[in-house]
Amino acid sequence: MKTFIIFILSFACLPVSAQVISITEAVQEAVKNNGMLRAASLTADQQQQLRKASIDLPKTEVSLLYGQYNSIARNDNNITIAQTIPFTAFGSQAALNRSQAIAAQLKRASTENELIFQVKQTYYHLAFLKARHDLLQQQDSLYAGLLKAASARFQSGETNLLEKVTAEAETHQVKNLLRENLADIAVYRDRLQMLLNSTQQWDVIPDAFQEMQASVDTSITANPELSFSRQQVEISLNQKRLERARLVPDLTVGFFTQTLIGYQTINNQEQYFGSDKRFHGFQVGISLPLWFTPHAARIKAAEYNRQSAQSAFAYQQLLIQGEMKQAVEEFRKNRNSLLYYKASALPNSALILKHAGLSFQNGEIGFTEYLLSVKNAIAIRESYLRTLNSYNQSIFTIEFLSGNQLHSK
Repeated sequence: MKTFIIFILSFACLPVSAQVISITEAVQEAVKNNGMLRAASLTADQQQQLRKASIDLPKTEVSLLYGQYNSIARNDNNITIAQTIPFTAFGSQAALNRSQAIAAQLKRASTENELIFQVKQTYYHLAFLKARHDLLQQQDSLYAGLLKAASARFQSGETNLLEKVTAEAETHQVKNLLRENLADIAVYRDRLQMLLNSTQQWDVIPDAFQEMQASVDTSITANPELSFSRQQVEISLNQKRLERARLVPDLTVGFFTQTLIGYQTINNQEQYFGSDKRFHGFQVGISLPLWFTPHAARIKAAEYNRQSAQSAFAYQQLLIQGEMKQAVEEFRKNRNSLLYYKASALPNSALILKHAGLSFQNGEIGFTEYLLSVKNAIAIRESYLRTLNSYNQSIFTIEFLSGNQLHSK
């Protein structure tokens, strides 16, 4: 019974197999499930709804005057309806709400741009780690054969203990690198799962680690974070216009209807008017700000806010321009290095492995020379994988900075 329980627990602790997913599907899944992106979308919806509140008039005042305000009659009544219209209702509030709605949409686009960038980085680095795992397995297989040959040579007395110990050390080193690489693969699988906000663990499709097709656009005008920063300047300008509009007098318009029970002199004749006769009129007025200091302070504060937003935008633009320049330089460096590996280093690596193996089998070279040749050939291939990964990552960085990956497939 104890053995059965241990077996069941061991089976339950086995890792759940990861389901493969393409980069397009990964991006779509992340965009659909990401909590920050959903929050940004709701904020954009909120600001869009607030645009409908741009013409926000104060409550309409309705008042009743009843009693002896004209004569001895106790049931005279006056009904007055008045509405105050602030000057901000004539466009300044609408402009501010509109600019804030645009800013919320740009913030959502910026969040999406950042999310897609992280998904691409993680997905293709995971693909790199799996390609490196295949290379390490190949190296492990070569070293296992080398260790077997060294052990046989040592047993037969053809070589000394140093050759056997060296082969064992190299074999153990590769196995350790394999364990470390597997741990890195697990980390990046978890990271991809987190970015996709999913309970399912995901894996890259077979042969995902390929050279990306470069379509390098170095313009940053479409960068959503920069566009958002630029929109903050527009918001600050509209906020200042709104504060200025609040300094302008408000308008008040009204209408009244009332009774004037009693005798009235009409054309030198006394006429009686009862409660069934109503008199009408209208009223207009303005509300003047007599204390200007608070208004002036708010306008000045809005100007400082505008200058702050302008300064932040200028710095953000300079920063992104610098990042784009570095990304392009990194891309060119990696592209040139990649061309070198494809044209020269990789073919040479294959030749080194082939001829070193044949020469070692034929006794033309010794153990140390063969081991050094294998290590050099494998190092060239690993350097190629790292260069290819850096090349792809530099393309993702340029796409991120240019804002041209929002709807990438």
